[in-house]
Order: sequence, then structure tokens, then C-alpha cells
Amino acid sequence: MRKYRALRILGYLLAAIGLIGVGAGLLTSSALIVSLGIRTVSALQIASYVALGVGAVAVIGGTIPALADKIKQQNTDRMLESTRRTDTKNMTEYAKDSLNPEKTRIRLEQLKRNNPSLGGIVDRCLVQMDRIDTYQERHKSLLDANEAIYLEDTIEVIDQSERRMCQNFRNIINCCILIEDTDGSTDELDMDIIESSLSDNEEELSAVSTLLKYSVAYINNYNRNGVRDRSELDAWLKIMKQSMEGHHA
Repeated sequence: MRKYRALRILGYLLAAIGLIGVGAGLLTSSALIVSLGIRTVSALQIASYVALGVGAVAVIGGTIPALADKIKQQNTDRMLESTRRTDTKNMTEYAKDSLNPEKTRIRLEQLKRNNPSLGGIVDRCLVQMDRIDTYQERHKSLLDANEAIYLEDTIEVIDQSERRMCQNFRNIINCCILIEDTDGSTDELDMDIIESSLSDNEEELSAVSTLLKYSVAYINNYNRNGVRDRSELDAWLKIMKQSMEGHHA
């Protein structure tokens, strides 16, 4: 900014000198022209116009970039303020509903944005979230395609698994906020809690995957043979529910 200011000052000085010279040339008397010589007067007039032109260019050259930088800085400040308000809003909404998958994802991405060193941990969480989303979509598609309203109870179990995973993500987020707004590294975090939470989620994903297999087997058997025995499926649902109860305990 200082260099632009210096350029503008120089431009104003040259422009002022040029204007004085041009004005003087216009007011010069015939006697003075004869005394100085037509060539000398012409040279002074040309120099004045040059000084005026260079001065104008310098003023413009010092004004436009400075104005552009100011506008750029204002836009940057507005973006930072907007980001700050959005981050505050996201944190507040997550705090009110920390088991909400969508809000959990937004909060995790916020952690990564605020401290890139958390990227590795956050990415592992997001991969797990993508996997449970995929299982939910496949399971819903399976039931819809086969009009399997008789397996609607399995939807709630998978949703409970997702909430359990969100509880583990909450534990991870609790750890990560210690360095969220700092330059700290993951070495400062309780990695035992983080790894244990991620490992528990892997077990939950495996259980959901197995539930999907039992659901497919039951639906195919029902479609082909009209068999309504879902003892194996129910046994697995019972195991999953007991596991979740143990988790809450």
C-alpha cells in the first residue's frame, strides 16, 4: 500500500507541475515568447504536457491497484466473517444434536478445516460414515425392490448402529477439539480413545454387513420357497441389540 501511495504523490506533483507549465504557456505574452524564443517556449510546453501525462498515469497507476487491493481485502474479511459465523452455527447445531449423522459429518469437516493435522483422523471417520450410508442405501433398496415390508424392523436396527457410530465419533470429536484452533499435532491427543472408537465402529459396520447378508438370504428364500422362518435373521438382530445395550452400559 505504501508504494501505491508514493506513486500517487509523485503523480500529483508531476501533474501539478505540468498544469502550471501548460497554464503558463497559455498565458505567456508575445514579448516573452520573442525574448525566450519560440523553440524554448515550445519545448517548455511539451515538457509540461509530458509531465502532466506522466503524472496522470502515475496517479491512475497508484490508485487502481490500491483500490483493487482494498476491495480484495474487504472481500477476504467478509468471507472470513461469514466462515466464522457458519462455524459457530455448525458447532451450536451439533452440540444440540450430536448423534445426528449429517451434523456430525459437518462438524468433522470443520475440525479438518480448522486444523489440517486432524485430516487423517477425520478422513477415517468420514470413510466409516460413507460405508454405513452405503449399507443403509443398499438395505433400503433391497427392501423396496422386494416389497419386503416384513423386514422393516431391520431398518431401525441399522439406524441404531449408525447412532452408535455417531457416539464414537462424538468421543473422537471431544478429543480433537483440544487442538482444533491451534497448530498442535495429533501427538497431543488421546489416541487410545480415538483408535478404540474407530475400532468399535469397524465392528459395527461388520455387524451391519452381516445383517444385510441375512436379509438377502431371507428374502430370496421367501421369494423362491415362501419360507417364513427368519430364526437366523432374528438371532443376529438379537446379537446386535445386545451389543448395543452393552455399549450403552
